[in-house]
Amino acid sequence: MTGAVDDSMLGEGHVVLVTGSTSGIGAETARNLAATGATVVVHGRDRPAGEQLVADLPDEGHAFYAADFTDFDAVRAFADAVLTDFDRLDCLVNNAGTWQGERRLVDAPGSDDGVEMTVAVNHLATFLLTNRLADRLAATGERRAEERGGDGERGGDGERETEGADPAADPARVVTVSSDLHRRAEPDLDAAVGPEGPSGVAAYGYSKLANVLFTYELARRLPGSVTANCCHPGVSPSTGLSRNGSLLAGLGWKLFGVVGRLTGAVDTAAESAETQTYLASSPEVAGVTGEYFDDCEAVRSAEAAYDRDAQRDLWEASVEWLALDDSEVVGADGERAPEA
Repeated sequence: MTGAVDDSMLGEGHVVLVTGSTSGIGAETARNLAATGATVVVHGRDRPAGEQLVADLPDEGHAFYAADFTDFDAVRAFADAVLTDFDRLDCLVNNAGTWQGERRLVDAPGSDDGVEMTVAVNHLATFLLTNRLADRLAATGERRAEERGGDGERGGDGERETEGADPAADPARVVTVSSDLHRRAEPDLDAAVGPEGPSGVAAYGYSKLANVLFTYELARRLPGSVTANCCHPGVSPSTGLSRNGSLLAGLGWKLFGVVGRLTGAVDTAAESAETQTYLASSPEVAGVTGEYFDDCEAVRSAEAAYDRDAQRDLWEASVEWLALDDSEVVGADGERAPEA
């Protein structure tokens, strides 16, 4: 697959949000989803880059929002702005990420010790944003079903959907970008907080395991009108992910990219955007939830990610670190949180 999905379930009138989309894989994903006709909400910290991308996307209505994912108040404000400005959200692509060379801590309202920055950006900000937008996603999923009709036909025009897909199934979607580096990590809540703990690739791998644990727990908690899946985007040294790593690690990553391009062992940013584009828009995965994908195929994640206790423990710890109450959390006590 290259670029946007040919038979996309996204189109004109739909709204998608791609975090970390001012450059690299996120920008390519935004371009792919805009090509379906959907309105794309671009997010990042680089305002000039974000506004330029919005200007370059086809059609009108796209928007850029700046938010620093190390600031949870900013994440909350970002979510609230999206809820105010758009009356629907068909897909949330959690793509934003960082890789820190040294262990740095971010203030969190429910943690006296602080949360490691890679975990804060890659997991905790994603956790907060997704929970904040969950009800809008759920309402949109119900709306999509009404728009398509429940009679097994494509919008009432008599054409059947792609063979093998349920034509009436058209939920909203949450796509979270993980990494196969999650396979190097083990569940360990202590690794996420305080001055002592992993940094560099170890912290990054832990944060990516957190993405998978989060996705599996989220998929169980969401209503049927929303799916949640995660993916490995491939290996793309051309992105700016490691810009905050050590000098030695950065040079090694660049060298790997040069050699990888010569041998075909690495992906371009466009190639790395293919799986999340597929998960966001393809009818082939309309009813699929709680899965890990690589190269547009559902594959088995690390065994550690299937630990139900670890999934619940991370969820509960994330709620605690963010000092959320039940009204702000998906599936808390069987009750859904209000949108605003």
